[in-house]
Amino acid sequence: MTKKGQSMRGLLGKVVKINRGGPESFEGTLVKVSSDYMVIRSKEGFIYVNEAHVKSVTEAGHSHREKGPKQKLIHSNDFQGVLKSLRLKRVQINQGGPEKLEGVLVSVSHNRLIIILKNNEIVRVFIHHVKTISVHVHGHNNENQENKDNQSKDNKSNDNKAKDNKSNDNQARGNQSAARNSSSRGKQSGGNQSRGAQAQGNRSAKRTGK
Repeated sequence: MTKKGQSMRGLLGKVVKINRGGPESFEGTLVKVSSDYMVIRSKEGFIYVNEAHVKSVTEAGHSHREKGPKQKLIHSNDFQGVLKSLRLKRVQINQGGPEKLEGVLVSVSHNRLIIILKNNEIVRVFIHHVKTISVHVHGHNNENQENKDNQSKDNKSNDNKAKDNKSNDNQARGNQSAARNSSSRGKQSGGNQSRGAQAQGNRSAKRTGK
C-alpha cells in the first residue's frame, strides 16, 4: 500500500470529496482503501477510484447511508483486479468530461481494456488513463430522469389546465358583461321608446284640445 493509501485509512467510513473540482470531483462515503485504489459509495453505487488520479481528498462530514442501488462490493488486491472482476458487465469509465464512457467491458489485458458502447463502437482504453470505474445500473438513472420528466409534464399539464380555467373564467365574465350591457341597452331603448310614445300622445292631445 502506498503512503497515500495509508493516510486515507483514517477517513474510512467518513464522507469525503475526491478532488476539488471538474468532472472527476464527487462525494461519497469512503468504504475501502486498497493497494492502488479506493472505493467510494455514492448515490449511484460503488465507485472504484484509481489512486494515481486522486489529486486531493477532503473530509466532508460523517458517514450516512447512501440511497443507491444494491451492489456487491468487489474485493481485489489491485485496480487491475477490479477491472477483471467487472468484465462482461455494463460499466461507466470516468465520472464526466470527454473521457466518460458507458458500455460493456469485454476485455482486460495488462495495460488496456476494451469496451463496446451502445452504438456498437469498440473503444480501447489504456488502464493508466482510467480514473474511475463503476457498474452502470440499468434503469436506475433512467428511472430518476423519467420521474423528473413525468413531474415536469404534470407541472406543464397543471399549468395548461390553470390557463384554460382562467380563459374560461374570463370568457364567462365577458359573456356576463355583454349580457348586462345588452340588457341595459334594451332597457334604455325601451325607455326611449316609452318617452317617445308619451311625447307623441301629448302632442296629439294638444291638437285635439284645439
